[in-house]
Amino acid sequence: MSALIARAEAHSPEAGFGERIAENQRRVFQIAFSILGNSADAEDVAQEAFLRAYQKFRSLREAEKFRAWVNRIVFRLALNRKRGYRRRLARDTAWQISETRTMVDGARDAEKQVMLDRLHREIERLPEKLRSVLQLSLVEEMGAADVGAVLGIPAGTVRSRVHTARKLLLEVMK
Repeated sequence: MSALIARAEAHSPEAGFGERIAENQRRVFQIAFSILGNSADAEDVAQEAFLRAYQKFRSLREAEKFRAWVNRIVFRLALNRKRGYRRRLARDTAWQISETRTMVDGARDAEKQVMLDRLHREIERLPEKLRSVLQLSLVEEMGAADVGAVLGIPAGTVRSRVHTARKLLLEVMK
């Protein structure tokens, strides 16, 4: 850090910038460390905060407010770094979550497929008069009157046969 101070004073028209760094160095590090919880990252953020403060020092209107200003800089930099870590962690672990979800969804899909295959087999075992009514009303989504017109039976008989077919399927699917 002393090399940075020496370079800052050698190239800077702002007198006393090195003194300001020395006065605020410990607190700036503590702010960064309290947010990041890692001394190496806190040191990096502290150095970056002082570098930015040096680069923008001329834009500071009241030099006596340097302490509050550099505190805000380090606070924002530390928060940004922490957010970056979270985004990278979420991105890097997203594949694990999606893989797990795919495996769970795949298992559910397999169970559904087994149940559907069994349901189709049981529908095929129904008597013809129940099977045809059930297929027209459920698969073709026809109303009772339309199914009755196709099969030449009353709508009440269609509803009765659909009810009987569902009841039989429920019993065998248990």
